[in-house]
Amino acid sequence: MGSIYSFEGDYSGNKKVVRANLLLIHFTDENGIHIIYSPHLDLSGYGKTEKEAKESFELVFKEFLDYTIKKKTLGKLLQKLGWKIKGSLKHPRKMIVPELKSVLDNNYVSEIFDKYETHTYHQPVKIPAFA
Repeated sequence: MGSIYSFEGDYSGNKKVVRANLLLIHFTDENGIHIIYSPHLDLSGYGKTEKEAKESFELVFKEFLDYTIKKKTLGKLLQKLGWKIKGSLKHPRKMIVPELKSVLDNNYVSEIFDKYETHTYHQPVKIPAFA
């Protein structure tokens, strides 16, 4: 296992997958809770330690994918979050996360950077094609 920031973002299943690169932000709030937040998905995980926060985020990520795939809303939700889909919703070839500039324009993300010491990193993940 690599650094604390490694993230097992592969989606396992029988579906074709598309690779994406997520920005993850790690910070500790005023109560000492570690939080890992993805502004590209508006998802977060938390815990008493960085490791717990990472594990929590992995669980939230997998649940997010499972739920949106079952509801057949993953593609539309990603587009609503600013993702660009190359190909079609039924047959995506590539998914492009929103530009960093648009992520920083988000009030919540700006507040995190203004209020807390942060560590950021990019993490490649595999997201299922949502046919």
